[in-house]
Amino acid sequence: MKALINCRIYDYKNYQENAYIIFDEKILEIGDMSNFKKNKIDDIIDVKNDIVFPGFVCGHTHLYSAFARGMSVPFNPKTFKEILKQLWWKMDHFLDLDMTYYSALSSGLDQIKKGTTTLIDHHASNYITGSLNQIRKALVDDLGIRALLAFETSDRFDVDESIMENYRFIQNNKTNSASGLFGLHASFTLSPETLKKVKYKLNGSGIHIHVAESIKDEEDSMKNYGKTVVERLDDYNLINENSILVHCANVTEKELDIVKKNNAYIAINVTSNMNNAVGLPNIRLMEDKGIKMIIGNDGLIQSMPMEYLNAYYTSHLQSKNPIGFSINGIKKAILNGYEFVGRQLNIKIGEIKKGFVADFVTIPYHEFTPLNKENIFGHVFFGLFPGFTPKNVIAKGRFIVKNYQADEALEQQNAIAIKEARRLWKIIEKEGSSLEFKD
Repeated sequence: MKALINCRIYDYKNYQENAYIIFDEKILEIGDMSNFKKNKIDDIIDVKNDIVFPGFVCGHTHLYSAFARGMSVPFNPKTFKEILKQLWWKMDHFLDLDMTYYSALSSGLDQIKKGTTTLIDHHASNYITGSLNQIRKALVDDLGIRALLAFETSDRFDVDESIMENYRFIQNNKTNSASGLFGLHASFTLSPETLKKVKYKLNGSGIHIHVAESIKDEEDSMKNYGKTVVERLDDYNLINENSILVHCANVTEKELDIVKKNNAYIAINVTSNMNNAVGLPNIRLMEDKGIKMIIGNDGLIQSMPMEYLNAYYTSHLQSKNPIGFSINGIKKAILNGYEFVGRQLNIKIGEIKKGFVADFVTIPYHEFTPLNKENIFGHVFFGLFPGFTPKNVIAKGRFIVKNYQADEALEQQNAIAIKEARRLWKIIEKEGSSLEFKD
């Protein structure tokens, strides 16, 4: 057993000062320091009035994108599809299983250092079979965090092999640390035949799919099928309460009604949307319709607090309303992430209470205005989230980051990741220019 003492505990619902937490893989006891007894506790860590939060959930990421950092390729896109062709589709074409593992390890560790202890990843590579096991090994076995994984089924790849990679992973991973979703890339890379095959293999699993990230996705769907993207997915009964529809930056109000009807989740990724110049999701309308939003980073940046800030500020700009989306809306999206993960992994997560998993972070905070249970989220949002760097990160009761230092053995793996990234870049430089992708 371990104990954190002299804590300020905050889990978006409750705030407690001068507290302790006793835990192993789950939280065993919390209470006031006046009642703390140290007998039978192996390790006592005095956090000296740090605030203790549940570890963050990243609602959508692409871990393989870590190897794009610093890479130089010919790049002059005019449209979103050209961004895919000139960069991302070249990358995923040459990613092999070793590259997949090390990109997941390095990106996962980077996100852990910013307080994330559960990742919902969306993978793509031409090396399909076994790729999700590589990511699970990196995140769950070696880093020691939790993961929901999916492979991007697409007509760009071997469709049957992609479907089986999702199916096998879902069937073989039903633990409190790892589970699977049925990955799909985007409507414009999915034929009717592919969607039929997915439908017959879904078996109640949720899909994880890019939806109307660009308006071109909607235009393609209307041109070729006479339906919007969400209508098309709904026709195949692919949307359910376990599904994540990513981006939805260009969906119609009718499509949002379909999402709500099926109780699916929408993962917004506004920083990536701004970077790709594809537009912003109508967060206020989603909120008004009671749609469950979660927040991801799309593999672009590693800090979930930065994504929370950007979601808040961009929604004000888009709606031209400085109170168009409140910080309570952000809080609700954070809690939705815990709800989704808790159901998929069959765990209690996201609160610091007895019986919940011991996934949390600690961070010092020296407030200069009064802090209490009524206003603490305002302090967290405006005072802590900018530049958020936790002192300690704990997942499943184990310290991954302690006193700002990550596990040394994990850090040493980054040297191998650098070699794998260099190997990928050389292959792309040598062979990438000859690749041609269909519209």
